[in-house]
Amino acid sequence: MVQGQGHRPRDTAKLKAELAIADAFVHSSGTMRLRQIEIFYHVYRAGSISGAARDLHVSQPSVSKVLRYAEDQLGFDLFVRSKGRLFPTPEADELFGEVQEIYGRISAFNRTASNIRHRKGGHVRFGVLPSLSLTVLPNAIAQIREDMPDLSFELRTLHSDQIHSSLLEKKCDACVGFEELRDDRIATRQLGTGRLVLVSAEEIASSAGGVEAKLLDGAEYIGMKDSGPLASLLATALNKQDINPLEIVTVHTYHVALALVRKGVGMAIIDEFTANSYLGADLFRYPIKDIPPFSIYAASLADHPQRSLIDETIDEVGNVIGRF
Repeated sequence: MVQGQGHRPRDTAKLKAELAIADAFVHSSGTMRLRQIEIFYHVYRAGSISGAARDLHVSQPSVSKVLRYAEDQLGFDLFVRSKGRLFPTPEADELFGEVQEIYGRISAFNRTASNIRHRKGGHVRFGVLPSLSLTVLPNAIAQIREDMPDLSFELRTLHSDQIHSSLLEKKCDACVGFEELRDDRIATRQLGTGRLVLVSAEEIASSAGGVEAKLLDGAEYIGMKDSGPLASLLATALNKQDINPLEIVTVHTYHVALALVRKGVGMAIIDEFTANSYLGADLFRYPIKDIPPFSIYAASLADHPQRSLIDETIDEVGNVIGRF
């Protein structure tokens, strides 16, 4: 069991109050209260009672007392003392992994509370596909911030199959993707259209309107897996024309496909927004004439309490898309 270390004299009333607080954390056998978890976390990290007391700005006896109660309730030791130092037991090592996760969530909660407290204007949480995260949304947010400097944002990248649940679970206020959500609880509107483009590290002979998809037949190709509506659009077009590229690498995001193309691994078909996120001499881009455009949609809860603000921010996203 851990015993209290020496400490400098302190105000008796304050010390009694701290000890009373420690006593209050006694709970049923086999469980730990949040305060006990906090003490354990800091003692484990600091390696001593005194270090934990400094971190928490409390006295050493109060730390020692809470920790002792925690060990009593758990039914096993968390630390052993050797040569004046504390060493965690194997049980403590195992528990600390769980405690780190709890503490991380508490820290995130406190950061969020602090952010809310210091906001001057509204706050919008955007969910966006990776394809739009480096071009469309940054440009839109920059413009919105010019018009509404007190408005703050959270930007989260999502896959297409995460958008619906992110809205219903209120993790996002608005989402932008390539698929129309058919749910009466969700307001969806089209913001514009985009095109699939062929990207290559080598120049390809093309007409003014771009290239045809048959160029891919038998060519070394970087394919996509689980990439949502655009993958379905591309697969339908290739199957319809019996085009069979030689898929040498399969990836899960267009940004990875683009990086491989730049290294000369092969050609790829990606959305124009991902292609526009990189403008360099080592990359050639060609619109694909015989694959139809795709639509871009914004979605939000139909009864969102900040309906006007959400609509205003979505309008700007649409304006940015229209300028591509």
